[in-house]
Amino acid sequence: MGEKRQRFLIAILRFHGDVLLTTPMISEIKRIFPDSVIDLLVYKGTGSILEFDDRINNILEAEPSSDSNFIKRSFKEILLLRTLRNTKYDFGVFLTTQWRMALMARSLRGAMTAGVDDLKRRKPFWIKSFSSISPEVGDGHIVKRNLAALVTLGLTSIEEKAELSLTIPPEAKNTIESIKKNYFIESNYCVFHPVSRRETKLWKKESFAQLIDHYANQGLKVVLTSGPDEKEIKYLADIEKLTKTDLINLGGKTTLIELAALIKDAKFFLGLDSVASHIAAAVGKNGVSLFGPSNPNNWRPWSNKVSVISRSKEEEFCQVHGHMEGKYKKCLCYINPERVIEELDKLVN
Repeated sequence: MGEKRQRFLIAILRFHGDVLLTTPMISEIKRIFPDSVIDLLVYKGTGSILEFDDRINNILEAEPSSDSNFIKRSFKEILLLRTLRNTKYDFGVFLTTQWRMALMARSLRGAMTAGVDDLKRRKPFWIKSFSSISPEVGDGHIVKRNLAALVTLGLTSIEEKAELSLTIPPEAKNTIESIKKNYFIESNYCVFHPVSRRETKLWKKESFAQLIDHYANQGLKVVLTSGPDEKEIKYLADIEKLTKTDLINLGGKTTLIELAALIKDAKFFLGLDSVASHIAAAVGKNGVSLFGPSNPNNWRPWSNKVSVISRSKEEEFCQVHGHMEGKYKKCLCYINPERVIEELDKLVN
């Protein structure tokens, strides 16, 4: 009789980009246990970015705390906990620090579980809910922190150079080829993704417009992309009004997987601290990602091909946001278009 197949649960209750950043961990689990079964537990909808990854057995979904009414959400949570309890997991890795993670870990009867250390969670209930606690991210990258969780479970031969991966199915490639044909996009194009979930991570519309004109005048077709949110689509429309040259606006017209196919065939990519930059890293594309309030040591795209422009301690705060509190104060206004052009040209040339 052969060895028992190890069954893993990876729980990550954040956003699409965070889910994508678990792929180095998935690769490592599969390297150590090639026949292992891996399930993901994610917020509803965020698992779509890995739905075509055949290394993943099942994607379980949890309701975000802000969604639906309390009674309905509680009922779904009980059903989820029951599913976890009835599934015979050998290992559980819990990568975010919501209190509900502790209950989920306790549901994995007989499994080795790893939780994440957090200053606000250093209470007996949290600590005793897991077999071990992995270190906080500190000033390191979140991918390394995720891999460190495997070490706390006793998997000691972890390779920290594991790369991001993203499976693009033929259907997505065909859809992008149709879009490119309809918009007369050939091989000489670049992708700009000027939007982010958070307003504090946005760059000036005028600066994006200046870059679009610069590269359009060099003979490149500039393709703008965004998610389906109306605010993002409007943001792209505002940028388009500021340009003096033609561009291709695909705002809201692609899924994340289709966006990956589009970026993969582009000359280069420009984006912000958002999932699109992580997608560019996953498909091995040269590009630049602009950072404002986030710590790039933690969240930079996990690829040497994507350069990051981020704050040092030398930039002055701008007149528009400098008086504000919190993340708004650390805006992207310190970045001028010439600096981005210089960085892109270094990568592309």
